[in-house]
Amino acid sequence: MMKLRTSLFILFTISLLLPTFSFADDDATVKLEPKNPTPYSSVTVTLVSYTFNVNTSLIVWSVKGKEVGRGVGEKKIVVKTSGIGEAIPVHISATTADGGVYVLDITIIPQSVTILYETPESYTPLFYEGHSLPGEGALINFVAVANMSERGAIIPPSSLSYSWYVNGEYIESQSGIGRQLAKIKLDTLNPYTTIKVVAYSPLGSTSENSIDIYPHEVMPLLYTYDDILGGNYSSVLLRRFEATDDFTILLEPFFLSTKNNQQGKDSYSWYLDGLPITPIGGRLLSLRPKSNSYGSRSLSITMENSARILQNAKVDLDLVFDTR
Repeated sequence: MMKLRTSLFILFTISLLLPTFSFADDDATVKLEPKNPTPYSSVTVTLVSYTFNVNTSLIVWSVKGKEVGRGVGEKKIVVKTSGIGEAIPVHISATTADGGVYVLDITIIPQSVTILYETPESYTPLFYEGHSLPGEGALINFVAVANMSERGAIIPPSSLSYSWYVNGEYIESQSGIGRQLAKIKLDTLNPYTTIKVVAYSPLGSTSENSIDIYPHEVMPLLYTYDDILGGNYSSVLLRRFEATDDFTILLEPFFLSTKNNQQGKDSYSWYLDGLPITPIGGRLLSLRPKSNSYGSRSLSITMENSARILQNAKVDLDLVFDTR
């Protein structure tokens, strides 16, 4: 009978020494970098706790059921994400120096959102094949193209909620459910404007992206013009133009805000040898040198937009003619 009591006492003592398990959410958490992982990228997962010391704990990491890391103070791993909406389960077990065990399970689901933009008011010539660039303070159309999935199904863009930020400031008037289009004016007080969008799914998944938009200087370029063929865009007139007959000069104000609601707010001032002249339609100047003559004239053009006060430019051209 004495032996049985001794055995029971030893068994009870051993059970008191076994580690206790804690599943409380406040015991530990993780930080992801980046916060919202994108598909087929690397994300750093860091274990953080204010309940126990992670630096002295034995930490075991498992990804998709396979152990990928183990060690004292091993509080960080790098996980490779998969495709859109493909869940990656991560299991974390931390054993403290005094024998306590804390476990945490998270799921990483990569999502993506892309920001596209266009400059609807920036001027470019008809059939211009390049990209229209925004001038100082220009209004720009931004579109968030989200590619998000939950429970194996693609989420329609109209079901997502979009939050837009300009230089870190939340823009409530542009944000909301289905509002993937935002019209934003560039900040004139900073060298560039940072645009960020965060897309939220109905079930709580998030994805974010940001871009920096640098304003481009207004670029006035001069070309010769033909009444039938139009502007000769194969050759820009730079500093000096030589003529032996009548000619017409065309001004193209690249990237000046002249389109849409800015129409009529742009102005051009032309000067020939310092005296103001009036071109056709504000941008076409025809000159007819005298026959059997030789000489040179100085042409100067300034341009601005009253609605975008920082959009202004000047171009000069020396005209040399010889009709002898």
